[in-house]
Amino acid sequence: MALAALLFALDRHPELEILHYLGMLDALAEGAALAVPRDANGMEALEALGRYLCDGEGYRGKPQVYTSTDGCFLDRTLDRRTGLPITLSVVYLEVGWRIGLPLAGVGMPGHFIIKHEGVEAAFFDPFTGGRAFRASECEAVLSRRLGAGFTFHPEYLASVGRAAILYRMLNNLKGMYLRSRKLDLALWATDRMLIVRPDSASDLRDRGLLYAATQNHTRACLDFGSYLSHMPSPPDAPLVQSQLHAARSRSGWLN
Repeated sequence: MALAALLFALDRHPELEILHYLGMLDALAEGAALAVPRDANGMEALEALGRYLCDGEGYRGKPQVYTSTDGCFLDRTLDRRTGLPITLSVVYLEVGWRIGLPLAGVGMPGHFIIKHEGVEAAFFDPFTGGRAFRASECEAVLSRRLGAGFTFHPEYLASVGRAAILYRMLNNLKGMYLRSRKLDLALWATDRMLIVRPDSASDLRDRGLLYAATQNHTRACLDFGSYLSHMPSPPDAPLVQSQLHAARSRSGWLN
């Protein structure tokens, strides 16, 4: 997963040395192997890993990461020792996997934490550090951290796979680029999201909209056509058909 995340980052930062950052994760794992007792249960292992990475190495969340795309990239997070919750979680996961811990990501709406999938599941929030907590404590802990608008559902604690984590990292980038009206970069992120999840019809539609917005009407036509063929009766069919007609007109497909 780290390699895939770094390959995506290489697109944006051509000077990036992938082996350097993989080596950083390996070095962190060497220290973690000494810090996490071999016979630790899930709670103990997560707390020891947290003490090592958060307190010892300084990997923790900071509010300002939400204002910059740097927090979305694994290389920037390793360099600056801070990032979005999901990117910090990737650091914890990669280090934990290297020393044999059965860790998984947990992707809740609006937040991301990690999970030890031992006999008794335990959870840890790399963004805030602190202590590990059991499933029975999750509702109280997460409600305090996410505020009054958060409604807990037990299914939020399900483990997510590596492809889902990569997809969510790219989706964060897409959202930040859209909010700052950097449409060419939002297009870049959407294109990479389709590498991870090629059957995502909504991303195909969004890429078509971004192609149209950046004046690449021929490619917009292809994506709109593919979307409508994959989704015969989508609720937004009139809008997409209108966009397709406009893109065909501008690209010279009509005569």
